[in-house]
Amino acid sequence: MRVIENSFPSRLETSHTGQIVLLALIGSVLLAAGTLFLSKDAGFGWRDAADMTFRFSVLLFVAAIVAEPLARLAPAMQAIGRERGSLFLAFAMVSVVSLLCVLAPSYLGIDQMTAPTLFYTGLTAAILVVMLFSAHPATIRYLGAPAWRTMQRIATTYFWLVFALVGIDHIVGPHRPDRWYGISLLLLTGALLIRFIDAFAVRMRRLPSATIGG
Repeated sequence: MRVIENSFPSRLETSHTGQIVLLALIGSVLLAAGTLFLSKDAGFGWRDAADMTFRFSVLLFVAAIVAEPLARLAPAMQAIGRERGSLFLAFAMVSVVSLLCVLAPSYLGIDQMTAPTLFYTGLTAAILVVMLFSAHPATIRYLGAPAWRTMQRIATTYFWLVFALVGIDHIVGPHRPDRWYGISLLLLTGALLIRFIDAFAVRMRRLPSATIGG
């Protein structure tokens, strides 16, 4: 799935990185705390908190993967494209909060952790580490371009597929009707389409120079 392959900027941080990450982290914590406060059952409260922060992470993920393509397609959005690394860091922080909400009932003795939940949290945490590691500019120097690109593909493809499969499962499975999952699938599909258009545009721009060079 080369269209959703990452190409992290040479600089992960900008002057707004701290603000964006801090706002995302505070927002996710407040979202989780508010959900817990409004819940009458602690077990369901943690589950709902994990779900709400999960939804927030989907929005940040979509914003992160379309920021750079949109900046290339619409030069007026260059400022957003420069914050791509900041959005990925914010996505990682919110994902950590979501995972903590998933793990909390087990650690607090409210509920037992199932094997699928343990597998999901462990694998997602590992992929987050891979994503952040590949985002660092030094990675390409130490591991080389092929390994660097492979790490990016694994991380981005994993999260895109997780979000898409969760959305599909809630739409076709025996779940309560929830428009969010349809919206999330539209966002993920739209992000894929934007990246495809960007890749096609880049390829078209290269064709004249390649023809002249030949």
